[in-house]
Amino acid sequence: MEGGASDTVIALNDVSFSYDGVHRILKDISLEVSKGEWVVVLGDNGSGKSTLVKILGALQTPSQGACFLCGRDSSDDTSLPDIHRQVSLVFQDPESQIVGAIVEDDVAFALENQGLDPSEIERRIQWVLGKVGLTDKRGVLSSSLSGGEKQRLALAGALATDAVCLVLDEPTSMLDPEGRVDVENVLTGIHASGTAIVQVTHRVEDVFRADRVLVLSRGQWAWQGRREDFWDNAEPLGFRLPPLLKLKRYLASRGMAVPDSIGDLAWAAAQILPRAEAGEKAAPGDSLQDMLFDIRGLGYGFNAFTPLEVRVLKGLSCLIPRGKWFSVLGRTGSGKSTLIQHLNGLYSVQCGEIFLEGEILPRQGAELRNLRRRVGLVFQSPEDQLFSPTVREELAFAPRNWGFSPEETHTSVMRAIEDVGLGEAYLERNPLRLSGGERRLVAIASTLSAEPECVVLDEPTAGLDAHYRRKIVALLSRLKKAGKTVVTVTHDFEMAFEHSDRLLIMSEGTKVCEGGVREVLPVLSEAMSASMLPEILQVTDFLRKRGVAVPLTWDVDELVALIER
Repeated sequence: MEGGASDTVIALNDVSFSYDGVHRILKDISLEVSKGEWVVVLGDNGSGKSTLVKILGALQTPSQGACFLCGRDSSDDTSLPDIHRQVSLVFQDPESQIVGAIVEDDVAFALENQGLDPSEIERRIQWVLGKVGLTDKRGVLSSSLSGGEKQRLALAGALATDAVCLVLDEPTSMLDPEGRVDVENVLTGIHASGTAIVQVTHRVEDVFRADRVLVLSRGQWAWQGRREDFWDNAEPLGFRLPPLLKLKRYLASRGMAVPDSIGDLAWAAAQILPRAEAGEKAAPGDSLQDMLFDIRGLGYGFNAFTPLEVRVLKGLSCLIPRGKWFSVLGRTGSGKSTLIQHLNGLYSVQCGEIFLEGEILPRQGAELRNLRRRVGLVFQSPEDQLFSPTVREELAFAPRNWGFSPEETHTSVMRAIEDVGLGEAYLERNPLRLSGGERRLVAIASTLSAEPECVVLDEPTAGLDAHYRRKIVALLSRLKKAGKTVVTVTHDFEMAFEHSDRLLIMSEGTKVCEGGVREVLPVLSEAMSASMLPEILQVTDFLRKRGVAVPLTWDVDELVALIER
């Protein structure tokens, strides 16, 4: 049969691809995916994953080789309507594919374009919204959904066409832990019903649900095999074992039968660790002397003072110390991004007060302009702030805008590109043609080129592979060491706990707790659902509640060291 056996939904035969006819992004890739199979493709930023997704979704045709999707040649334009009905794409950013203002209209969009009968469209809308858990959101605005709900809506739109295969491009990388669990549960249900899934990701945790794993590196397969075999090869391939798996393997090496549940796993560790003495208390946080921001009773609502008002911040107060690393944690929709966009005046204060070094935050005129020079903001999606044709012009824009001389602008650009570790060779490249990690670094460099004293970053490590995550974390550590104040909104608990001097935990527009890491951890374990917490923190919290002498920690190596002692 054309394109392979009847149960084959994807067949790539020696596929290569180049955007410019010279540099090959994919090199002689072959792949077969069968009905009902779950295949995970791992790879670093820039390895060719997104290009592979476009080919698997028939958005691009191979420069060389052949691509058969559900038995049809993707290079044949007459086959595309059938291919797009049977193979659906879900992108990393759900907002890039949500087109309907109302949830049900978005699901109906593709069905109406296929010319289906209204009764069939209605049946499918009901079925698919029930499948992704959005039935009660059917009539609400798509823009009002949380990040996890938007990703589930994108999945609903893809499933509504009766697809036999879903191709997912980093579907959970921009979500908080709770939203990630929601989407993963939906995917598990979809797969159980017989839909094939090809999941492109850099999160090794996604391997746990896969039947088969492939590793893409520089446009070629670096490894292929079963999920069970991947873990023995993960570290040689450059992947770090998930902390919980690392703990399980350690306990197994001690001759212990290791169960799957976190509670039973913690109980196994408890057999080795000593009991705690009564009255153990968390270590006190650092004393706070030198404040950059003093935020008092901050309130903010969208569509303020109208019947459509939505209150996002509700009397929030916190302190941000000068020259320190301050992290803001919380669920999607808790008001984190709204808070930080007040720090450089993008949002005007509606209620409450913000003091910068003891002076009320300016709202207009030259003082507001100077505030935006002092406090630089980096958005979660670099595409939101990159607009120049070259990296050099992107980095030069802010210094020129602030009145730097040509010589000062050149010096600032060179310093910024060096600070983020990209090098002079990147200056003439188009920023929007760079990999995700490179774009994130350019966005940070474009902010640093104005030489701010405070750098505020919204999810700086979201969607990045381990290599670029390390580069971003190292860069932010250098900035703090150089005396700059670093403020991060993040779902990266490991980064926040390891590097922050002070943390703010938010929920529904209010402060849950604030303080040093050791001060915050006990409150965090009480305030957040288990799915929001790092797995090792869940283990140590479980142990402490049962009287075992172990500090709350997110670090598996620290826990293993305690067991060793």
